[in-house]
Formats: sequence, C-alpha cells, structure tokens
Amino acid sequence: MKPALKMPPLGRIFGRTKRGLSVYLTGKLFRMLELDESRKPTFKPVEVVFRHETEEEKIKLISGMVDRLGLRGREVVSCLSVDEGILKFQRFPATIPKKDLMEAINWYIKSETQQIKEETVYDYFFMETPGDKYVNVIITIARKSSVDKLRNTLVACGLKPKIVDYEIVAIINYGIYQKLPQPFSILYIDYSESILTYYSKSSISYNKIDFDYFSYKENRDTVLLDTFLIEVRNLLVINEISNVYLAGPIIGDEGGLENIMSNLPVLGILDIEGIRPEFFIPYILSIRGLEG
Repeated sequence: MKPALKMPPLGRIFGRTKRGLSVYLTGKLFRMLELDESRKPTFKPVEVVFRHETEEEKIKLISGMVDRLGLRGREVVSCLSVDEGILKFQRFPATIPKKDLMEAINWYIKSETQQIKEETVYDYFFMETPGDKYVNVIITIARKSSVDKLRNTLVACGLKPKIVDYEIVAIINYGIYQKLPQPFSILYIDYSESILTYYSKSSISYNKIDFDYFSYKENRDTVLLDTFLIEVRNLLVINEISNVYLAGPIIGDEGGLENIMSNLPVLGILDIEGIRPEFFIPYILSIRGLEG
C-alpha cells in the first residue's frame, strides 16, 4: 500500500509558481479560487450550494464554469472533507534509529487501517525542530474510494488534480502560514458543520460539530445556536482550550458573529483581506498550489 494523499509538510518554505488554483468540493457545495503571486484572486471566486442536483448535473455545472473561466486542463489543489479521512499524531524519541522509526510508523498505520473495512490510502510527514526530544509524525488516512471519487470528479470537470489535501491539515496550515502564536485553536464554522481544531508542537486534536448555520441564518433560531454554543464550550473545557480564532462564513454575518463573540472566548477573527470568508479553506489550498 503506497501513499496516495499529498499533504503539505506544515511550516515548510516552498518556491513560488505563478498561479494557485484550488477547489473545495463536497456533496453539498463547490468553491473555486485562484490566486496570483501577490495572493490576489485572478477571477471572482466561485461558490455553488447544491440542492437536489444529481452527480451528473453537478459535473455539468462545474465543467461549464471551468470552460467559461478558461481553466480546462489546469492543475488544481483540492482536499477531502473532515468526514472523508482521519488525522493521527504520533511522537517517537528523537534518538530512535531511522529504520526502527519507519518500522514503528508502518506498524501504526497498519494497525489503524486494519480497522477500516475498505481499501485505504495514507500519507505522513515529520515535524522536527532541532533540539527536540521527540520526532512528531502527522498521519492522514482515507478510504481509497473517497480519494478516487474526488480525483475522478475533478477530471470529469476538466481539471487535473495535483494535490489532494485533508481539510484538517488545511485549517492547521492556515494558522501556521499566518504565524498564529502556538498553541492555537481555530473554530471553523461553515454552512452545515463546524470544526474545532487545536494545534501545538506536541499534539493535534479536532472535533466536528453539527451546526446548520444555513437554517440559523435564515430563521435566527436561538435554540439551534444555543445548542451549538453549549457543545463548543464543552469541547473547550474537555480539551483545556482557553480561547479560539474564528473562521468561515459565520464571520461575514454581523448578527451571527456578534452572538458567537459574546458567548465564546474568541481571541481573533481570521479574515482574509479582499476575499470572502467562505473561501477560507480554498485560500490556503491556493497558497499550497503557489508554494508547493
């Protein structure tokens, strides 16, 4: 079994290319963004929220957009959503011989993938700091069918998948790219779900939280919001997180943002100048395309 995901080594410095095209695609929505070398969009970022379209209708819709923007045949960076993979963080003594380290990593991956009934793919990379007593290893595992489906859909839409990232890694990479003080925690709130991610040199954790922000935005259902806030506060306590950075479409909603800010220990808002907050993840994927 060979690695098939291409996750960015967190914190690595890359050489630049001219353009970074990214696509965030799930069963519920499609987002596309391209950045130039100055980190500015080359076209108006595209977002489509799917309602009742079939897979064929989605492909036809996206393919039409690709053609109108002159992007057919272009390489693209994309990612699996939080539900389509898992991330594991392992530490090993820095003194361990390389051969033993690789055997330990492979054994761990094998033990994890054996619990998944379907064929899997994986990727891993090291986080090393000179003088550290440990070698930290980030491992991402996904069902091969999920990776193949994403790749095949992108190809059917006229794009060439260059890198398949993982949503959690993309969120963490944004914090590292923006040089947030470590450790940091990011609460990403999208239309139908939210992700609370925590990152430090010695640990990574994340929790998916079901929150229908679309419904809340339309109806201002206080019960829906209160339930969400209670769950987030509980996770903050359990994970011993004292404050969070806020990201995602919610920060473009003045009323929703005010409610979140007054009920959670928000340290800052991850707003990208000139780019709508819906494109938080495509933005860092495009950076990955520029620098990877």
